[in-house]
Amino acid sequence: MSWIFRLAVFYFLASSATNAQTSNDPSPKPELTPQQVVEYQLSVLQHNDQPTPDAGIEKAFRFASPANQKSTGPISHFITMVHSAGYAPLLNAKEAAVTRVQVEDDQAKVLARVVSTGGSEMFYLFLLSKQSQGENTNCWMTDGVIGLQPADADQPKVEI
Repeated sequence: MSWIFRLAVFYFLASSATNAQTSNDPSPKPELTPQQVVEYQLSVLQHNDQPTPDAGIEKAFRFASPANQKSTGPISHFITMVHSAGYAPLLNAKEAAVTRVQVEDDQAKVLARVVSTGGSEMFYLFLLSKQSQGENTNCWMTDGVIGLQPADADQPKVEI
């Protein structure tokens, strides 16, 4: 993916954040692609403690699907879960980028590469679905995130 497109996505999300400050940050919108949703979640987790501790986790939780929110429990449980060893590399990461996207109908898989604050490389598979009902109808939201250990120096051996 070109750096120009990534820059455009960043500005789109940043302008969405600026425009939505009166409503306390962006929320799911039908015009956001699965890649944009994951890039937003990666970005807020990468800056987790800005402006307040765990603000990034709370922002990412807004893009969790209703089924995901129901299974992970209230935000306090979600925060604890993200701080666990499996997801902690996402927090305040040195680098975070989408490396691959697969969309089929109303399901999407997005592979992201993360370099933790300690320099460890991890891959995460984000599973998303387009919501068919409720207040976020036609919005892409995250159903789950799976941490993957790299199989080699390039990318993990996983089919998406």
